[in-house]
Amino acid sequence: MHSSSDTIYSIKRPTLVLLAIVLTLSLLPVLDVYLILRDSWQGILPSFSDDTLYRARIQNVAEGHLTGGNPYLLEHVDDPPLVIFGGVWINAIPQLLGLPENVALLFNFILWSLLFALSLQYLFRAVAVPEWMSVVGTVLVYLQSYQHVIRPANLQTVYPFFFLLYYALWNVLCQQSRKNVLFLGIIFGTTFYLYSYLWQTAIITLTLLFLYALMRKNWPLLRAALWATGVGVVIGLPMLLYALWLSYSSPYFWESVYRLGLVNTHLPMAEVMYSGAWIGVVLVLLAVLYWRVQLFREDRSFARLILFFTVSGLGLWTMQGSNLVTGKLLETGEHLSLLIQPWLFFATISIGVFVWGRRTQISKELRVCSAVMIVLLLGVSGYYAYPRFSRFLPANVDRGAWHTQQLYAKPLTWLDETEKNPVVVWSNPHNYLAAMVPTLTKHFSLYAQPATFELVSEAEIRERYLVSEYYDNPTLADLKSEEEMELYLGRRDLFHRSATIARKIKICRVVFFWDTSKNCGVAPTSVELLGDKFFIDLERTFVNDIKPNIKAYLAKYHVSYIVKDKLLDTNYQPELLQAVRVYNDDHYEIYKL
Repeated sequence: MHSSSDTIYSIKRPTLVLLAIVLTLSLLPVLDVYLILRDSWQGILPSFSDDTLYRARIQNVAEGHLTGGNPYLLEHVDDPPLVIFGGVWINAIPQLLGLPENVALLFNFILWSLLFALSLQYLFRAVAVPEWMSVVGTVLVYLQSYQHVIRPANLQTVYPFFFLLYYALWNVLCQQSRKNVLFLGIIFGTTFYLYSYLWQTAIITLTLLFLYALMRKNWPLLRAALWATGVGVVIGLPMLLYALWLSYSSPYFWESVYRLGLVNTHLPMAEVMYSGAWIGVVLVLLAVLYWRVQLFREDRSFARLILFFTVSGLGLWTMQGSNLVTGKLLETGEHLSLLIQPWLFFATISIGVFVWGRRTQISKELRVCSAVMIVLLLGVSGYYAYPRFSRFLPANVDRGAWHTQQLYAKPLTWLDETEKNPVVVWSNPHNYLAAMVPTLTKHFSLYAQPATFELVSEAEIRERYLVSEYYDNPTLADLKSEEEMELYLGRRDLFHRSATIARKIKICRVVFFWDTSKNCGVAPTSVELLGDKFFIDLERTFVNDIKPNIKAYLAKYHVSYIVKDKLLDTNYQPELLQAVRVYNDDHYEIYKL
């Protein structure tokens, strides 16, 4: 007979093993830095993806700019943020308490990785997945999501609440107690401050639950859905009012949103089929099991499982294709896929465990069919998981970029120590240094491409870009090149307007495949959509206005220093602007204006 202490230990052991595995995996970036940089390490944590944007936002708050405004441009540092990411303020807390940025980033990554693991394990256990299988499933989903968990202040802080939302939903399906309803409402309300795609998904999910309860005349469940929705909306109302206020008060709100990628179209992205359609496959599998197995139709736990995955899955899928109704597409398909894929892994494992536990109740043919479907779904999840984790293995890291980033340490440290107050630094926007200045120092850039994702006018973005290109003398052909357009065009004009038209043409060709005379058109390029006049005006502005008045523009944007890369910026001649060289090393020179 086991003692009570043995029982407690046996219950806790899977969780302890899970946390140990996730903790070990979360230290992989440290191992990468050690193996790749070794003696060349200069204290700069290299970038693993596009995390620089979020690091800059966190640094901005840590420097005392609590509005979370534009972290790149001095003049807009205390502006309201275009998009609320609650994780920015949460992850800034360690730095506000005095931790260095590198230590704070690692601390946050470890903390949120562990919370990821605990919240998902709770969800697995709630749907009756055995303890050790929940450990395996959680680790697999963590590996699949690793690329996004490591990005600070974005999905890093979102995923635990994503899993808790479904944990709370499951509890309400099991029992509509006041405690469960309140918990669901609180988690739902919290999502408003973390990730806009998540709270919109939650609203759709709870609406589907309400409609189901209404159709089935399940009044306790209907009341639970209404109360949870009401609690959540009350908690999230300030966030909704803020978005409404900003959209009316800022004269360049909508052009900033367009730079993020907003397109007015009722055609969903192809991702709705690439990732979203797998939700349909899961629901088909559940439907087949329900209709083909008599005992399953009489099993209340299976009915609850079907309802849970139907409501949660259709909530995600509907949100992914929501622009079909709203006509507003803001990379919805791509962003929702980052929620759908963990859901798919979780659903596949949960359903697989359920079917395995009741395999004797199923015919041989249906067992084989179910096994094939589950293996297929696991294969799809593995397909998503491998590239997202393997890129962090030492063999796959961009070593050249990492070593180059370490070269920023000396000039930026000198600048931070020399200038006690924030100043504006002009560096070549083609170089990664321009984006790293606000991340690694208290200073700001004249222009850096990530600034296009913040609340600032289109005219100012283009003007700052042209000023920063003073030494490169961009021609009309240069301005039309993809390399240059990526610097100053938003994602709508650069990618999504032309992609939307291309989708229309593809659909036309599919629908009228039988009619060879049907002219569906040819997809235009981004350059063609903007028109020659757009680029001619840019070139004319540079040649006739900015070039001859460069000093006035540098004064306008309070530029104090020019950073020159000796190898890449050979055409930079700050001396001609009466700038004085104040710093020099093997790679960089700094000039003071």
